[in-house]
Amino acid sequence: MRAFYFSVLLAASLTLRAASPDAAQEAEKELFAARYDNAAVLYAKLLHDDPAWAPGYYGVVRALIGAYRPHEAYAAAAEGLLHAPETADVQAAAGMAAFRGGDLAKAETSFRKALKIAPNYAGALSGLASIYSSASKFKTARKLMIAAYRALPNDPRLITEWANTLQGAEHVAALEQALAIYDPGSREARALRAHIAADNAGHDRKLRRLTSPYESYEIKLAPILAGPNKVYGVGLRVLLNKKDVGRLLLDTGASGISISPKAAEKAGLEVLGNESMEARGIGDRKPQDSFRYLAAEVSISDVTFADFPVSVFQSAKTSDVDGLIGADVFQRFLVTIDFKGMQLALDPYPGAPPPANEPQDSVDPLPGGFFRVFRFGHYLTIPVSVNERAPRLFLIDSGGSINLIDTAVAEESTKVHGDDRTQLRGIQGKVKDVARADRASLVFAGFRQDNSDLLATNLESSGNSSGVGLAGILGMPVLWQMKMTIDYRNGAVRFEHKKP
Repeated sequence: MRAFYFSVLLAASLTLRAASPDAAQEAEKELFAARYDNAAVLYAKLLHDDPAWAPGYYGVVRALIGAYRPHEAYAAAAEGLLHAPETADVQAAAGMAAFRGGDLAKAETSFRKALKIAPNYAGALSGLASIYSSASKFKTARKLMIAAYRALPNDPRLITEWANTLQGAEHVAALEQALAIYDPGSREARALRAHIAADNAGHDRKLRRLTSPYESYEIKLAPILAGPNKVYGVGLRVLLNKKDVGRLLLDTGASGISISPKAAEKAGLEVLGNESMEARGIGDRKPQDSFRYLAAEVSISDVTFADFPVSVFQSAKTSDVDGLIGADVFQRFLVTIDFKGMQLALDPYPGAPPPANEPQDSVDPLPGGFFRVFRFGHYLTIPVSVNERAPRLFLIDSGGSINLIDTAVAEESTKVHGDDRTQLRGIQGKVKDVARADRASLVFAGFRQDNSDLLATNLESSGNSSGVGLAGILGMPVLWQMKMTIDYRNGAVRFEHKKP
């Protein structure tokens, strides 16, 4: 019933009334408090009274996306374009909806239209900042986000972004300002409490310091097997505080280092506050509690770091691996993973490293042979054409033992059949609904892979976590054939096919 609530309210309007300022203020208060379902109802009622009230469309789209109801958000954005297309609010709402759906080009067009109408519109400035950030244009993204904060300094999302440009006590004070606006029970408040607790416990230490020389390294990888001669991942031996915590899965779809509580206890890690965050991933169970710890020293072969944060949650350890290590642990280097050759190569970038805490923009054009990846948090995604359709974003995931396609994306170009025999599991446990796509020809970065019977599932939860719609996942069945180089500085990747 809820899925139809917004559209029913709009369609039912018989007598139009202007939106009440008090009611609009209450809706914004609920939105900023991250009480998204409440905010969506309030904005929908205001739009019922006045379907031409443009700010309501920005509010309701943002609320519905925040409430993990993206399809309703897409419908609301479309309604806005019908009723008030020449307004900054509606164009920014359309940009938000397109971004969440994974259409970055359409999102950028809408945000730029909004800024032509109102050059200081915060929603469009922050939206365009997200576009630039995804393309590793971090310097430009920061300028846009600061401009958005200055235009709307009472928005807790923008306050948090502003806080991330500050350091020390000023940084924590800004985070606490945002925290005071959020509902204490919201996931945003929970994440901020964990962030603040970790910062306070860290005592202004410089984290993730590389203490070994900044030079080239070659590190042997270990195969992780799923049966005889079937490699489903590659692992690294990791020492935390000089204690061997086992073999960690090298995962381009994860960030940092994640281990189990027992491993954290074994290594004698320091707890960074008692607040937890959510560990999200594939699966239908609720997210697990993840706590932040600190390793005084991390050693991977000859590469060492000091004061490195570590995520600790139960399902980080499985029967095959003892935890996860994201490739971004090595993002100071040009990272080359030779899956067939079982070799990890780290090479320093030429020239002096950029100043700490000074964001940089990626270069244009990219170095030869490299293709742009789009970054959403720790996710690395690449445009992939499915069955000759327009490119969609796929996650590059060396922690994935299989390739996956979103069921709705697969249904656009091939037949999809239910599969109740295959079990798919992730960090959040078992996936209930699994299907098979008859045919999926994937074209990306100059390569083509033809798949029959490709596993399909609903990837909406991954989109909720990352903030952008994912059309699929390129896992080890693709990557196993490759030598992959990741250029984190420029947001780019190069694939080289390895002959059998």
